Amino acid sequence: MTAAPGEDRIEVGIVRRGDRVVRLDITARRPIGIGRLAQGKSGETIVALVPRLFALCASAQGVAAAQALAAARGISLGPAIVAAQASAVLAERMIELLRGTVLLLGGGGSPALTHQLRDLMIAARPSNPAAPLDDDAIACIAQRLEALGLTPDSFADVAACRRWLGSDALLAELHRPLVAEAEFGAAAVDPLTAADDVILGERLIALGPSFAVRPDLAGRVPETGAFARNAHHPVVAAFGSGLFGRLLARLIEIAATPEQLRAVRHGDADAAAVVQSMRLDDGIGLAAVECARGRLYHLMALDAEGAIRQFEILAPTEWNFHPGGPLARALVGTKLQASEADRRRVERLVAAFDPCVGFDVRFREVADA
Repeated sequence: MTAAPGEDRIEVGIVRRGDRVVRLDITARRPIGIGRLAQGKSGETIVALVPRLFALCASAQGVAAAQALAAARGISLGPAIVAAQASAVLAERMIELLRGTVLLLGGGGSPALTHQLRDLMIAARPSNPAAPLDDDAIACIAQRLEALGLTPDSFADVAACRRWLGSDALLAELHRPLVAEAEFGAAAVDPLTAADDVILGERLIALGPSFAVRPDLAGRVPETGAFARNAHHPVVAAFGSGLFGRLLARLIEIAATPEQLRAVRHGDADAAAVVQSMRLDDGIGLAAVECARGRLYHLMALDAEGAIRQFEILAPTEWNFHPGGPLARALVGTKLQASEADRRRVERLVAAFDPCVGFDVRFREVADA
């Protein structure tokens, strides 16, 4: 989740001894400097600037900055504002998850899928950013998803999911071969949750950018994203924590979006499941937003004059692509050949973890590492 995704990449080094993965070397070229850019500026300036800096998840970034500023000032945003923010994040999350899935499965080469995705993006675009999506827009989104074969009933239980997989929906056809990969990359999930927010915020205050680029919680590196949010869904649990289960978690979340948007619009949902903030100390606010790639944090600290003294962004990618994090846990110990087929399997798994930048996968022997 960077301001210039086209210029930044993650390199995933798969270090093998024999045919078994013994370590992952993960390096990233990512810009650091937004915090310095914000120092001394007004909160309003940065809240307006942040969404323009990010090509991906711009709404989530803007909401996180606005929530962190309000928390730093000790202001509680009204329910209508929070509902509009949650609606924007949910709609953006759905689009990002679907776009990532289409690209991962090679569906980007299908004109039909490309057109359907474009129509969905248009339907999800808010006509009034200060309000949640209205009922007509939500109905349009539901129709577009149904045209893709994605309805909540598609994943109501394991039997329904298997019927969906056997259907002639193009997305089902693209997913069907990956059922055989259900075990590939399987690992126990340790989700990053709201219970981690306070200690995480304290670490961000104390350590700043060095924590934001390599976070851990007393040695723990939890996972965040669609799979972490849905790991206990019965259908996801039935297919396990490997590649297919991760893709399935995305589909379940995408299909559930219209109902979530309706609930937010009509005040029947807890917006805190999407957008949260808290005041950590005088003049210090922390916001957490559940965006497509996971739990995004913004920390904003104000000086005595109300200008920004410290601004930190902790992106979901830093957890999932930590050298000791979820991707590493999914691959270390796995048997892999230095073949094009296995390289492609790893690339699909990396894409399922959904880094916010491009990536390269390289195989190395331990003697060369």
